[in-house]
Parts: sequence; C-alpha cells; structure tokens
Amino acid sequence: MQPIPCDSIMNEFSKAQLGDQRLTKRLCQLAEDFAEQPEVSIPKASGDWGQTCAAYRFLDNEQVRPADILAAHQGRTVERAATVPLLLAVSDTTSLNYSQHAATSGLGPIRTSRSKTFGLWLHNLVAFTPQGVSLGVLDAQCWARDPAAFGSRHQRRNKPIEQKESYKWVHSLQILQRLAAQTPHTRWVMIADREADLYELFERAQQQPQGPSLLVRANHDRNLVDRQRSLFAHLARAAVAGAVHVPVPRRRGQPARTATLTVRFRALRLKQPGGKGQRPSLTLWAVEARELHPPPGIRPIHWRLLSPLPVGTLAEAVEKLQWYCVRWSIEVFHKVLKSGCRVEAVQLQQAARLKRYVAIKLVVAWRVMALMKLGREQPERELSEILEEEEWRALQAVEYARKTYRGQKRSRGMPTLGEGIRWLARLGGHLGRKGDGAPGPLSLARGLERLHDITVGWKLARAAK
Repeated sequence: MQPIPCDSIMNEFSKAQLGDQRLTKRLCQLAEDFAEQPEVSIPKASGDWGQTCAAYRFLDNEQVRPADILAAHQGRTVERAATVPLLLAVSDTTSLNYSQHAATSGLGPIRTSRSKTFGLWLHNLVAFTPQGVSLGVLDAQCWARDPAAFGSRHQRRNKPIEQKESYKWVHSLQILQRLAAQTPHTRWVMIADREADLYELFERAQQQPQGPSLLVRANHDRNLVDRQRSLFAHLARAAVAGAVHVPVPRRRGQPARTATLTVRFRALRLKQPGGKGQRPSLTLWAVEARELHPPPGIRPIHWRLLSPLPVGTLAEAVEKLQWYCVRWSIEVFHKVLKSGCRVEAVQLQQAARLKRYVAIKLVVAWRVMALMKLGREQPERELSEILEEEEWRALQAVEYARKTYRGQKRSRGMPTLGEGIRWLARLGGHLGRKGDGAPGPLSLARGLERLHDITVGWKLARAAK
C-alpha cells in the first residue's frame, strides 16, 4: 500500500530549520491556513489583522530562504520514498504571471516577444509513483529573467551550460542524485520533456551509472557514431515491435481518449555535438511511439524517448512509455498551483516575498493533488487518515443532509477515503453525474475551502450545546 499524505500539512514543515523556532511555528501556521483555504487571499486565510501582519512579516523576512522552507517537506518526501521500490522524478518548467501587479519589483519577462508580460519562472522536480500518486516536491527553482538580457538567445552557443538557463535540468538531476543516495532501496528515474534533451544532462547521468537514470523525449535529430543516418531516420527504420494503448487526458478543448501507438526501439550511440569540445559518445536506447490513426482534427502522438536504461523487448519499451505518461501529472500539478491555489493572484511588492509564498503553496498544491489521486487509487482507506474527526464528521453531516440521501441507509462506520473525496469535490462544485468522471483537483481544492467554513460552524454549534 502506498504511503499517504499526512493528516496535517503542518507535519510537512514541523522540522524546518529556519534558525528560530518561532519562525518554524509561523511557517506551520501559514501552511495550515493556506491548506484549509487554498484559493483565498492571505488576509482571508489568516483570519484576522494580527495573524495577517504576522504572515506578511514572515514573507518579508530576508533570513528565510525558499530552499529552507521546502527542505523540511523534502525530508518528509524522502521518508515516503524510502518505502517504494520505483519512483519517477518528473521535472518541468512553468511561468507565473504577475503582470497585473505593476508595483511588484524584481520580476522579469516571461514571454519570448517584447510584450509587457512580467513574472517569475518556476522549475519543479516532483516525485510520483508509476501509478501517478505524488509523494512530494523534491526541488523547486524560482527566478526572474534579466530584462536587459532580452534578445541574447543567439549567444547561448558560446556559453558553458553552467551559465545557461537550461542548467536547471542538470541542477534537478544533481538534487535527485543527492536524495537518491538517502534511499538505497528505491530506484529513481528522472522524466522530462523535449526541453531537457541536452547532451550534458545525459553525460552527467552517465558519470553515476548506479544513480538515478533518465527518460527524456528527444528534441534534436542528432548524429550517430558509425552511421550515415541521423537519430530519427535510424529509429524509423527499426521494425515495429508491437502496439500499446495509452490513455490521453483531456486538454485544450480535446476530450480524453485512448490512443493506439505503434512501438519501435533501438540501441544508439550518439556522436558528440559540434562545439562541445572533447566529449565521449553516449550509448542510449531509443523508443519511438507513433499514432497512425488519430481522431479527425487531432494531431497524432509521436514520441521519441531516450534513456540509458536497456530496452531489449516490447515489454521494456512499453514500460518506458507508461513512465513517460506520468509526465502529464506535473502539468496537472502546475494547474492546481495556479487555478486551485491561485498563486498568481497574490499581491506582494517584492519578488523575494513571492518566492517564499510560492514555496509554501507548492506543498499545498501537492497535498491537494495527492489526495485526489489517492481517492482514486486507494478508495478503501479510512477518511480519518487525511481529515481530523471534527472535519470528517462535519463533512459527513452535510452529505447526509442532501436530498439524495433522504430515505437511504446511512453508514454508521468510518467513511472511506473514496467517499470523502467525492463529498469534498461535491462541496467544490463537482456534480458527480455519470458522465462527469472522477473528481478533479480544482473541485477538491474548492471543497477543502468550504469544509473549513463548515467545520468552524460545526465547532461553534457543538460548543453552544
């Protein structure tokens, strides 16, 4: 059975080393306030003027680094990871748009054009099981691009990777290598999309063959050693090994569907790119998955995946494709962070304050997403594992008061996690009709916010009695 997120988000930060125990207590209180009401502003989440001022003082404290805020949660993530034999560390980048807050200093451009769109960039590394259950945030890099450097992209070839923004991928791998050393019984694989197709990234992974491995979608049609054809052409000439059915989530107005992909795979030796100096060639395995008959109007799926892990059978190729499908989960995570936790709506006048705020909200978004996934994967677990007694009793009372429960037999036992997740989502606007599918993280986040207010009323009513 997979480890479950703690019943209180305060436990994720209780061991934070901020140099002052009072700061740790304030961090725990902020996390609990934000988790109970993920969508609301800082004043509303804090509850009164005194708590609001304390929250702003914490976010303004220069001695508190975002990395220190996340360090305690990172430790808890490693504890959960130590009990799982295989974990996927999914890495991706997103932008945070704060253009509506013109008074905020320290922001940078987040578009490739010269439009006045300013904000921050956020690069995350999140641990997932192969089933898509998230165990926590392993690393987060947040920065603002220098406006004066706009338009210097053409100069990137003359810079070492340590001076490029793409070094974020190497940094994520280095963090994962350090954390993997603390979990010797867990096998780690870093998953990334085409932007991470960097020769230096595979080279760094090759230097630690016993450490975390890589699975990256190819972006560059590289040259091969002892081959006249390039990577893409050589892979396309491989025999079709079989087919696999892949669930494709709903996105950009397209409904969810199941795609049938033909599978090819081959071993490759990549030649070092020009201008990289004397570097060794890389021995990798490539897997190609191509959708031949997509629905009308939908762009067909075509993936080429590269990995140092051997792929000698169709089963091993399908395994890599299934791992890559988990990468969609980090896109859901970023959606929860922006829409469910409304991280872009906060008004703070300095980028440094925003970075501390984002560090806390990352853990809040993680918990919302993990609870949603666990409600689907392990619905038989008890609801008391994630909610306090007064919370789940208030939630149960609201649900049983609905018209749909009138005249029906009500369970006197402990509600299950699956029941509780459905009830929370219903509070957040999920109708629960046959065609609506399973509850999503956004309705769950709104449901947690409403449950907070309901629980306050429940406590007051019990105290009045």
